[in-house]
Amino acid sequence: MIPKQIEAYVIDDASKQTFRKSQIDVPQLQPLDVLMNIECCSVCHTDFYCPAGKAPGHEFIGKIVAIGSSVEKLKVGQRVGGGWQLGSCQNCDVCNDGKQNICLKKTNFINAPTGGFADYVVWDSRFLYDIPETMSSADAAPLLCAGITVYAPLANHNVQPGSRVGILGVGGLGHLGIKFAKAWGCRVVALSTSSNKEKEARAFGADEFVVTKDADQLKSLKPLDMIINTVSANLDYESYINLLSRSIVGSLVGSPIMMQKMLNFAGMHNISPQLEIYPMDVDHCHTAFERIDQNLARYRIVLTNSNFKSD
Repeated sequence: MIPKQIEAYVIDDASKQTFRKSQIDVPQLQPLDVLMNIECCSVCHTDFYCPAGKAPGHEFIGKIVAIGSSVEKLKVGQRVGGGWQLGSCQNCDVCNDGKQNICLKKTNFINAPTGGFADYVVWDSRFLYDIPETMSSADAAPLLCAGITVYAPLANHNVQPGSRVGILGVGGLGHLGIKFAKAWGCRVVALSTSSNKEKEARAFGADEFVVTKDADQLKSLKPLDMIINTVSANLDYESYINLLSRSIVGSLVGSPIMMQKMLNFAGMHNISPQLEIYPMDVDHCHTAFERIDQNLARYRIVLTNSNFKSD
């Protein structure tokens, strides 16, 4: 049954990170849109950029309940996931080259009627992805932004098995970076300011652990072929660049093709995040933002929708 309204958890006051429940009319589906019943949505620090009055959420999994007239590759009842990107122009050179994630006219979750902090979303079918059967929805959700963020550098820059890859930061992104790099066949070096994270980093797959506040440890580190920086803090970049003989590049999520490759790779190698799981309601939306803001989440938070209809 197709609902008439969406129950969403919108940011009430962006400065205070508080939420309120809101009812939003289900928009008319465009030819390439689908309507999804959300099962769960992971919480990402990028959600903090969502303005007041909007529902954040861009790492969501759910079931398709209705499709637009021109949707061909997806079907009602299928489990799919969506990430940061909502759409692109589909006509420019980069879109035609399969790199829609760097289209100058790309849109993201903030441009949608509602993000994944809701019981339903309407999304462009070209930016939804099939979830491997072996993967739970809660495990898959964080991969749709965090996973692709650390997978794309490995895939885009021809990293070979045996390469020495440093993962800077052992947090929501970093712990997945360790897991993906290890599954890629790399020699993984975890770089962290906190010695308290060594045991967990090695459990995630790190072969070496370096406390970056220890200048002697950093200087004695053997050269690295790549460093994936997963932290947003100001850094002494020179000390890390000296460990490399490569160029410095940025990475913005991934194209639809790469997103599906990443999910399939994660399913094949049993890559899953370490999670905290809470029900999706006003209080727990606030709790999730608070724990992430205070760097307390270990290591990704997933909110589950009680209005999800599994049958």
